[in-house]
Amino acid sequence: MVLLQVKRSEKESFLYEVPAATEIEEVRRELVKIHNLRFKTNRLTAAVEQLALYGPMKLPEQQGLDDETPLLEDYDVTTGTTQKRTVQHGANYRQDPTEKRTGGAPSDELASVLNRTAEDAKALVSQRMVEMKKPITSKVLEDALNNIRGAVMIVYPMGLPDYDDVRRILEEREELDGASALEVLEPNKASLWFFSKEAMDGKLLSDYVGKNDKTKVIAKLQKKGASAPMREPVVSEDEQKAMVAFYHKKQQEMEKLSLEDEDNYMHSQWANPKALKNAFTGVGDVSWKAR
Repeated sequence: MVLLQVKRSEKESFLYEVPAATEIEEVRRELVKIHNLRFKTNRLTAAVEQLALYGPMKLPEQQGLDDETPLLEDYDVTTGTTQKRTVQHGANYRQDPTEKRTGGAPSDELASVLNRTAEDAKALVSQRMVEMKKPITSKVLEDALNNIRGAVMIVYPMGLPDYDDVRRILEEREELDGASALEVLEPNKASLWFFSKEAMDGKLLSDYVGKNDKTKVIAKLQKKGASAPMREPVVSEDEQKAMVAFYHKKQQEMEKLSLEDEDNYMHSQWANPKALKNAFTGVGDVSWKAR
């Protein structure tokens, strides 16, 4: 199996195993699917952790407002006054600093169910997977997302509000914008690159990486039509740090030697003012002492 390390950045990558005889289109589609699932997992786990801490989301028009802020329905048009609302909080109330969620957190036991499944999913998309040389598949990620879905159903059997981020992500109804929208790739509008060359459909993976199934190759995904991805650095980040540390160490040693030479130069042979005379007379340094 060829081991592909698919990079989007220096600190964002994953491993995928595939036979060298696989068609490029099949490889590209699976890598795009894994990439999108990893991105979805990061968004979902972050939302689930907020759900476990602060409960379901408030109505869209109430988000950002605290319990003391009067709403439109609190205003009495006949008298021109507002009625102060009485908000009942549960035993596990925890105020959301962003005021996006109600604060009605689930019990600690149920919250641990959400957090545990979220942590399991986060581990699958962690860079630690690359460090441990563990490849990932779309099936494993889909199973992790289904586990989160099951945990949410256990904690909220009546279901979350239609506008809650967790539910919207699970039901593929979220609206991404800005940088988040740019991270999502479409299989038919993505390109796969090896060795600064775009892999073309109709060819096999072995046409680019060779027929050796024990090869490890760095691959990159780009949107079709975009410029070629940045070349890999000649030395890795860890190697660069080691080189800089070695340089500073040698520099400190040279500075220390320079200071020692300044203090001890009078003991050096070249600093002897009688060296020329001794050279002509054939007499070297004579040491003597009284007996």
